[in-house]
Amino acid sequence: MRLRGQTAVVTGGGKGIGRAICLALAREGADIVIAARTKKDIRETARMVEDEGRRALAVSTDIRIEEDVKNMISEAVNAFGRIDILVNNAGVAYRKYMVDTSREEYEKIMDTNVKGMFFCTKYALPYLLKRGEGRIVNISSGAGKHGIPKLSIYCASKFAVIGFTESIAYEIGGGVHAYAVCPASVDTDMYRSLYSDEPVLKPEDVAREVLELCLPGTTLPSGSSVDVYRPPVRVV
Repeated sequence: MRLRGQTAVVTGGGKGIGRAICLALAREGADIVIAARTKKDIRETARMVEDEGRRALAVSTDIRIEEDVKNMISEAVNAFGRIDILVNNAGVAYRKYMVDTSREEYEKIMDTNVKGMFFCTKYALPYLLKRGEGRIVNISSGAGKHGIPKLSIYCASKFAVIGFTESIAYEIGGGVHAYAVCPASVDTDMYRSLYSDEPVLKPEDVAREVLELCLPGTTLPSGSSVDVYRPPVRVV
C-alpha cells in the first residue's frame, strides 16, 4: 500500500468521480476525508472506505462557504493529524446558451468550481507545506481546454482550474506538487443530466489517473495538465 499513513481530502466525494477517487486512494492505504453537501452520500462513501480497511471522516461541507471549508479542514486535521493529498473534485454545470444563463446559475458554477477550489486549497495548503510534500489534484475537464457550445460558463470555470493549477505550482515549489486532470465525458449524474449520448469514461478511469499522480515517485512536472480521453487498454 503505497499511500499508507497518508490522509487525503476529497471534495465532491459523495458519488461519481469523487467516490471513485476516495476508493482508489483508500485501496492504496490512505485515510479519507469525504467532503460534500449531501450527508447520506458522504456517509455511504465513508462506509465503503471503511470496508477497504481504512479510516474515513465524512464532513458535510458547502465548499462555496469559507467557514464550511475552514471547519472541514480543521476536522480533518483533528481526526488524522495531517493532510497529504487534496483533490478538488466538486463541480457543477448547466447546459444552455450563454444569453439564457441566469446570474444565479453563473454564480453557482463559478462559486463551486473556482471559489470552492480556492478556499479548499488556501486552507489545506499550509498543512502540506508544513510537511514539505504532498499533492493537490484539481479536476478540470476537456472543457477546460476547448470551448463547447452551451457550456460557456462551465468552460470558463474549467479553464480557470488549469490556470490556477499552473500558478500555484510556481508559487509552492518544493515537494508539494499540483496537477490538473482533464477528463473527457464521464458517466456521472451530472453528465447524464446534460447529455443523452454515451460517455467515454467511467469514474474509475479518472480515479486511476488521480491515483497515479498521488503515488510516490511521480515524475510528471508540477503544474501539468493530464488529459484522460479514453479508458486504458487492458491486456488479457
